[in-house]
Amino acid sequence: MKNIDTSLLSTTECWGVQINGLRHCQNCKWTGISACEGKNIVKTGRNARGYRIGEEGLIATDRLLPKNRAQEAKA
Repeated sequence: MKNIDTSLLSTTECWGVQINGLRHCQNCKWTGISACEGKNIVKTGRNARGYRIGEEGLIATDRLLPKNRAQEAKA
């Protein structure tokens, strides 16, 4: 069984695709309609928190900080 740190997941986007990966969309009834909450993840490959979402799910070791947070970290 897969263990997921749910604090890394975006609460405003599809948890199915964040946990199970991009392959989750292959059998999802919401894919391609306005109710889909994973459109941005599929488009960018990352969730709103900056974590990469691969075929198997969230990759906790690969995160991009949003630009405003990255600038704060440099200061």
